[in-house]
Amino acid sequence: MIKVYGGVFSRGSMVMCALETLGVEYEMVSMTARDENTKTAEYRALNPTGKIPTIIDGDLVLFETQAILFYLAQKYGDNLLWADTPEEIAEIYRWSLYVSNQMEVPALDLLLQFKYSPDGKGDADKIATASAELDRFLPVLEQHLEGRDFVAGGKRTVADIHGASVLAWAKLSGFDYDRYPNVHAWIKRQLKSNAAQRVMAKAHG
Repeated sequence: MIKVYGGVFSRGSMVMCALETLGVEYEMVSMTARDENTKTAEYRALNPTGKIPTIIDGDLVLFETQAILFYLAQKYGDNLLWADTPEEIAEIYRWSLYVSNQMEVPALDLLLQFKYSPDGKGDADKIATASAELDRFLPVLEQHLEGRDFVAGGKRTVADIHGASVLAWAKLSGFDYDRYPNVHAWIKRQLKSNAAQRVMAKAHG
């Protein structure tokens, strides 16, 4: 059975969502990003960065969220969350990396301002900078999603699980997605998917 180190309210949720979709059994070792257990020698032997998620699948120990997602999608589920042709696979890489390279940092910055600001409002300058960065790159994704439910191959893939989950951080922080209705609908489809709902249920016991 696959062991997943991570938590529902972390990048680990993307890994668990993929496993739920693929119908693969797994054991969750609940950890948060600031968990003291991530500093132990035992965990650092698995993931020297001390970050989450990490998975163990047989003899394989793997960290880095997208690497985990790409691995799981190719090994399990008969390409249910992957693709059959090099062209379609390139699209999965393209849009997953587009979100991570261009928008993950500002989305995370907004989330951190929302979660950890002492006054609950956050640093106005940091929020403005992060929002401007999202506004720079979201129009490309908005245009791509016109008439599409998914970003690659005409079906749900790990690029949707990863990308929509990352941009949901900004949504949770109050970022106004009304200007990007296609992206907003895409995020909501991911959050309301059966797999995502099963993962969230784990937070309640």
